Amino acid sequence: MLVLSKRSVGGVRHVAELLRNLGRRPVLVSENPDDINREACDAHVVVEWDDATVDEAVKAVEAAGVAPAGVVNLVDPLVRWQARLARHYGVPGGEHAREVLVSKAGVRAEMRRLGLSSLWFDSGRAGTYDISAVHSYPVVVKPCVDSGASRLVRRADSEEQLRRHLRDIAEAAGPDFEIIVEEHIDGVEISIDGPVIDGEFRGLFCVDKSARDEERNHDTGMLLSPLSAGAVRAGADAMTGRISALCTDLGLARGWLHVEARVAEDGSVELIEINPRVAGGVHPAAIRRTCGIDAVEQMVLMALGDEDADHLRTVTRNDELVGLVHVEPRAAGTIVDATPLERMKRLPGVVDGYLWEGFRVSSLEHENFFAAFLISGDSEPALHEAAARVLSEFSFRVE
Repeated sequence: MLVLSKRSVGGVRHVAELLRNLGRRPVLVSENPDDINREACDAHVVVEWDDATVDEAVKAVEAAGVAPAGVVNLVDPLVRWQARLARHYGVPGGEHAREVLVSKAGVRAEMRRLGLSSLWFDSGRAGTYDISAVHSYPVVVKPCVDSGASRLVRRADSEEQLRRHLRDIAEAAGPDFEIIVEEHIDGVEISIDGPVIDGEFRGLFCVDKSARDEERNHDTGMLLSPLSAGAVRAGADAMTGRISALCTDLGLARGWLHVEARVAEDGSVELIEINPRVAGGVHPAAIRRTCGIDAVEQMVLMALGDEDADHLRTVTRNDELVGLVHVEPRAAGTIVDATPLERMKRLPGVVDGYLWEGFRVSSLEHENFFAAFLISGDSEPALHEAAARVLSEFSFRVE
């Protein structure tokens, strides 16, 4: 099984463990010869994602003596690679719909065509974008395809600010970097995770992200699940229906989606983006605890064509109130002297978590969640108290 990774992300170690439990050999495919996850897999194939062709990737896989039974991918920028490799090998996951979903402009265009969204947007290249196309502010400018972990996402409240953001993005990613500029959406930000079964999106795990870091557009702070009753929950239900309509129209029969949206005070809801993979950080642990399924395992099974669709149709979320607390540094360097995970798990309210020892922060242009904690409580005040305790007790240094 090919396990795709870029910038050393993609849940490689978890996926590798799941594949071995299924009697499969995990083969890492990444752009870095010194990938920190290569020892977690049985083999490592190096592919320069930005320059290689599918034929070149196939030759590299063949040279390693690998005959893939499937392609697993949890990284947004590699969805096109996943689809094209899956089509080449004749394994699940090769639907053209996946290539539409990976393009934020493509998704916006389809949503508009189907009457599911009226949000203004435009797209182009970071170095040559014509800002005269923008007629009102604020707007958000972000990667159109090569995204993930809130990389290079900026809000602009004026023409001057947009021009500056575009210049910064062009310097960071190159003048030909694909970007999308879209109307900023006011309201409570939410996320919805769940499987697609026969074209129907089942929103199993919903999160209120209103406490996130809006300044950096990062999911720090405490995220809350389930959603409170009222307009926010109704907005999530409405968005789930729209995503089902989109999947049916595109012909996406199977998969797992992480959907982000905002719900306004009047209950109207607008899509932010769709990611054809499970949410990162401590979300998989939260889904496992509240829904009783391992979302990453489901993606692996879907890549093999072995998922239990009947079971996925009946899975429901329990009523447990949980908070997701993600931690990241504000400086580049290597994380050292972090509070041990086992000590953190002994704190009242903490039910799960992870800590990436020796995590190296090379850029602050995206989320760097080297640690995260799942907390549980019988009320929102209890969750906030537990979250404050976590942030007070957890310490680390960057050197």
